[in-house]
Amino acid sequence: MQTMLSCCCINITGENNGSKEKVQGTVVLMKKNVLDFNDFHASFLDNVHELVGQRVSLQLVSAVNGDSGANGLHGKVGEPAYLEDWITSITPLAAGESAFNVYFDWDEEEIGVPGAFIITNNHHSEFYLKTVTLDDFPGQGRIHFVCNSWVYPAKHYKYDRVFFSNKASNRH
Repeated sequence: MQTMLSCCCINITGENNGSKEKVQGTVVLMKKNVLDFNDFHASFLDNVHELVGQRVSLQLVSAVNGDSGANGLHGKVGEPAYLEDWITSITPLAAGESAFNVYFDWDEEEIGVPGAFIITNNHHSEFYLKTVTLDDFPGQGRIHFVCNSWVYPAKHYKYDRVFFSNKASNRH
């Protein structure tokens, strides 16, 4: 009811408090247990981690809006979004590949156009990240990130894992 009321108010007043939208993405990866047929242990532990809230998260990083922090100037970072249906997903695209949906809360004024994303693997096992695609990004269309890299559990990294889009920037 509250959602319906807020939609009516937005339509009447033309105001949208906080210009946040949901942006859908698709993550294509290969789980470790697919690459190593004998590693049932990895699959089981990843599912346990998923059940207790230790999931794989992604955060969009702005290509246009900076954020000066303690470590210098860098792109503004969005809120974490989590892979959907890790446990129940059995969607082979090619041999061993799985596709997962991810939904980002995106604020045009605050974050702007993403040029990169941070991925955090809170699971027990690594996976091979192939691509991340943002579908129908407002004002940009499709934004594609080619990754082709292993992503190990976060405890193995001192710094964030960052991947960049294949879109060229015309900033001067």
